[in-house]
Amino acid sequence: MRRRKTSAFDRQLRQSLGRDASLAKEYSERFAGLPLTTQLAVMRRRRWLTQEVLAQKMRVKQPHVARAERAQNDPRLSTLDSLARNLNCHLLVVPDELLPKVAGWLGQHGNRHP
Repeated sequence: MRRRKTSAFDRQLRQSLGRDASLAKEYSERFAGLPLTTQLAVMRRRRWLTQEVLAQKMRVKQPHVARAERAQNDPRLSTLDSLARNLNCHLLVVPDELLPKVAGWLGQHGNRHP
């Protein structure tokens, strides 16, 4: 099995978020405030995947992925779910009142993930 590459940025981010719960909370809140399409595009880049490779995994053409990643676009939920699953991510709805707790949990446990 091939080991996934981790960028220097991801390593530094993980370390910083693991050391500072308030930074983890701020990061989580800002990331959660981004359009879902942008969040998925960021995750694709963090996974070192091109739109073309992701499209192949999804069995669609690259322009389909490009359209889905545009913040001005309003893709179907099934498309967003497929993008997330093929990026080894999950879509999650977090109530506003629980976001600080989720962010705190991520700050405590974020450094355990590859």
